[in-house]
Amino acid sequence: MRSRDRVRTLRGSVKFPARTFEDPFNTGRRSLILDDGRINIGYRVVDFRIWNNDMCGKVNSFTSQAHLSMGVDITSAFPDAADNREIAWAKYSPSQNLFRLTDPDHIVVRDLNIIFPLVSNIESMSVNYYVLLEEYDITDQEAIISIIKEESQDVDN
Repeated sequence: MRSRDRVRTLRGSVKFPARTFEDPFNTGRRSLILDDGRINIGYRVVDFRIWNNDMCGKVNSFTSQAHLSMGVDITSAFPDAADNREIAWAKYSPSQNLFRLTDPDHIVVRDLNIIFPLVSNIESMSVNYYVLLEEYDITDQEAIISIIKEESQDVDN
C-alpha cells in the first residue's frame, strides 16, 4: 500500500423530515463513495465529524449520532463495533458532549455509507457531516482483503 499524497473531503447534510408522535422514528443513510470499479485505489478515513445546523442549541436542540459503514448490505442502523463494515463513529450534542472514533485499520475500496440511527425529531432538521480521506494505491491482494472486510467476513481470526 502506497500513499498517493492526496486527500479528499466529503461533506454535506442529511435532512430529516418532521414527524408526529405517531410516526416511526427517522433513520438516515447516504452513500458517500460508490463502487467505481477501480479496486487498486483505496481510501482511508482519517477524520469523521457530525454537527447539527443549530450548533448553539437555541432552535432545534437535539443530539445526533452517526457511523460510517463499508459495503451496501447494511442490516442495522444502530452502531455495532463487532461489525467489520463499521469503521468510524461520531456523536454531536448541543451540550458539547462530543464523541469521535475512527478505526485506522481499514481501506475503503468499493462503497462507503453514512448511517444515522433513530432520530426522534418533531421538527424538520439537518445534520452536517465531514469526512477526510487519504487516497492509496493498493495491490490486488490488499484490495481482496478490503473487499472481504466490506462483506463483513472475519479475516483477522
